[in-house]
Amino acid sequence: MTFGQKLKLLLKDSRMSQEDLAEQLNVSRQAAGKWVNDKGMPEVGKLIQISEIFGVSLDYLLKDEYEESPEETRGKTLLPNSGYYVSQEMLDGYLSCSRQNILQLTVGISLLVLSDLFDYPGYHNFVTSLLYWTAMTAGISLVIWYFSKPRQYQEIRTGPLIFDDSVFREFRQRRDTRRRHYAVMIIAGVVILLASSELELDLLAHFEPAVCNIFSTLADAVWLSLIIWAGMSMYTDSLITRNASQSPGNPPARRYRWIYAAFPVTACAAMIGLATNAWSPYAPILILFCCLLAAACRLLLERRDEDA
Repeated sequence: MTFGQKLKLLLKDSRMSQEDLAEQLNVSRQAAGKWVNDKGMPEVGKLIQISEIFGVSLDYLLKDEYEESPEETRGKTLLPNSGYYVSQEMLDGYLSCSRQNILQLTVGISLLVLSDLFDYPGYHNFVTSLLYWTAMTAGISLVIWYFSKPRQYQEIRTGPLIFDDSVFREFRQRRDTRRRHYAVMIIAGVVILLASSELELDLLAHFEPAVCNIFSTLADAVWLSLIIWAGMSMYTDSLITRNASQSPGNPPARRYRWIYAAFPVTACAAMIGLATNAWSPYAPILILFCCLLAAACRLLLERRDEDA
């Protein structure tokens, strides 16, 4: 049976209407109708709610060849030695949600940096003070909101996952394309960081310090945004690949997971160095470069040993 046929049977057995289901799931009547008629699939969070409402397993809902009846599958979530099935709609929902979260954090940190535009000595007035505190408050609010709101799609984040071959093949093709874009973004961010200080000195010789301050602040916001966006996006894609290749009961390799989180951490450390002068903003970048070089050398040696 298809998902829609199973959902229709569950509604009938439970004496529920599509309107009742839509109300419990906080969706429209049209959305529930599409699911029942096999014209769409609910996202992962709604699937979990459906399994809890009817007391059936996710395997029963998602696998057409599943042989157990609803009565036999009640109370189950996943079959032993299986993974969590991810449809194309769920995958797209996870990626879209992740992009929104990354955008929120990137905008929040950028606003914190850009607030320095309105805090230059000698240019204080009511308008600049208002703009400074508005940008500062908005940036802090976005960052706090990012870290405090509940995380969706936890099943996809923790794995193991099961994909249709065509769905996972398409995802890998898009991931490879995005990875090249992210690499360009990271390189551009590092170049802007390294070149901005030299350009600032040249501008200082021809323009007022206020102009140099604007240029420096804008450059800091740009390279931070590029590195944070690219690093976190690469980590999001890596979770899918890692959990899709993870066998149940066997934890994934963790040696190189730090690489995906290293970029935003490095960006934050460099920003702190710029703001407080506690250390050179170049120091975190040089440390990251050395760590990446060591990891690359280790990977090459491991590949050579495997080929031998």
